Amino acid sequence: MDQKPLISVIIPTYNREKLIERAVRSVLNQSYSKLEVIVVDDGSTDQTEAVVKEIPDERVHYYKLLQNGGAGHARNEGVKLSNGEIIAFHDSDDEWRPEKLQRQMDYWQEHPEFSMVYCAYLCHLADGRTKRIPAEQREELEGDLFAPLLKRNIIGAPTILAIKKKILECGGFDISYQSLEDWEFLLRFARENKIGYVNEILIDVYMGNDGVSSNVGEYFNSRCRMIAMYKENLAERNCYTQVIEDVLQQAERCGILEQVGKMLMLLLK
Repeated sequence: MDQKPLISVIIPTYNREKLIERAVRSVLNQSYSKLEVIVVDDGSTDQTEAVVKEIPDERVHYYKLLQNGGAGHARNEGVKLSNGEIIAFHDSDDEWRPEKLQRQMDYWQEHPEFSMVYCAYLCHLADGRTKRIPAEQREELEGDLFAPLLKRNIIGAPTILAIKKKILECGGFDISYQSLEDWEFLLRFARENKIGYVNEILIDVYMGNDGVSSNVGEYFNSRCRMIAMYKENLAERNCYTQVIEDVLQQAERCGILEQVGKMLMLLLK
């Protein structure tokens, strides 16, 4: 990356008329300015389109999908429409800090062996608390992250900066996942590529009660599918039992232990 490459920032959105402008402007205000913003509207029925089209910047491109297909599908469509060799993903209800892209690009320049670079983010919980992800003391934050990602996801979708060619090579996002599609994608990506990490909070992520992550049923369906898909890899790393226990404990806290237990039994036959 000797020359400054164009970064295509993909923002999937659905009925975010009150939040989308903040997300887009946080990209336009980046100190790294060689970018395009591709807003993929996943079938919104509110004024999202009008809000985006009122933003006076030629780097912003708006595309509306006829039907709602989920965040993974919208991200895949954004990648197809992109002109940059580098792809960044952003979420329409979150906010980048001004140096986000530049910090990641500077680190990437020093470590060209990586196919993706991510960063830390500050998660603003609905109850007013905040949480840094990943925690500073965590190990295994860069390099070969396939094994760590089998147990937990430490990479938020809005933190991802990756080579477009590598995203396409691993097949992009699996549109059959309506939850955890970013985690499932990262596992396939990490299996074939090394990932770098900027140990700095560069994004503010806001957790409301109306997002995809709030759909408990879809979350556990996706999590159980992923365990079934990678059960041999989990067993090889002696963490299969622990992962199962963790998921069942989560299900118990959510009051759906029996349903999730049956789902696991069916998928793990």
